[in-house]
Amino acid sequence: MTGVQTCALPICLHTAVRELNTMIKFTRTQAVANRQAFQLVLDRSRNLYWLDRQNASLDAERAHEKGIRLIALPTGVRFGEVKLGGLEATDSQLGMLFSPYGTTTGSSVQVVDERGHGYHIVLDQVTGQSVIRRIDMHG
Repeated sequence: MTGVQTCALPICLHTAVRELNTMIKFTRTQAVANRQAFQLVLDRSRNLYWLDRQNASLDAERAHEKGIRLIALPTGVRFGEVKLGGLEATDSQLGMLFSPYGTTTGSSVQVVDERGHGYHIVLDQVTGQSVIRRIDMHG
């Protein structure tokens, strides 16, 4: 597992969002290149995420045992609201799925820090492309 970072929150938040977005793009690329569905698994209870095949277990321990690299959000940064197919997801572990054609269910994820600042990554349902938007949880 990639080590938990400690750094100044604005820098950590920005870096964490860019790394997560890069992994989202990589997941889509893997689905298209391999012609099979892949998912980016988010473990909100442990602030981890990883790339896996569609029907794989959403368990971090099993993923780690299979040699899958688990990526941790930095200290003070966490996943906020997650939507899959436009509906708010409440499970602690969930997968953002990409089809072999690069399409997705229209997912979105918020990444926030303890000061209430954050970003919203929104995936286009048809193209699977992502857009990052800054959000302010205070108002």
